[in-house]
Amino acid sequence: MKFNYLLFFMTVFLFLGCQTPGYFISDSPLQLPEIRKAVNVIIGKPRFVSTNGREMMSEFHNNKFEPNDETAKNKVRYQTKVTILGPRRPYDINVIVYREQFENQTNAYVIRDIDEGLSRQRAVVLKKALNLSLDRQSGFDGDKPF
Repeated sequence: MKFNYLLFFMTVFLFLGCQTPGYFISDSPLQLPEIRKAVNVIIGKPRFVSTNGREMMSEFHNNKFEPNDETAKNKVRYQTKVTILGPRRPYDINVIVYREQFENQTNAYVIRDIDEGLSRQRAVVLKKALNLSLDRQSGFDGDKPF
């Protein structure tokens, strides 16, 4: 009987364990400045960058990743957050697209949920940009090895 309870709780913990939302790009061998350049190409000039430079928030955009027109009163807007994880190479990159909705009561935008489909689209484009910058790197300089 105790074994059944133990098995039940282990199954519950397996399925309800901590999960980080968004889409992951794992094992990026690029250096941090190269990753930041690729992120800036994809999301544009970040609206917010953390002090260590590993978290970047994009400007507000629509669901087609076009910049949001501030003069138009859109009911829904999106924002992309890119986080570089890991103490050293290879880095993991987490891409999350938040959906914000305008509330008339508070007269402000409120984060409603995470759009997994747009997070995946943005991560696929970012992964292609990272692979392009990886292809552009020179492997070994024979004239100046040190």
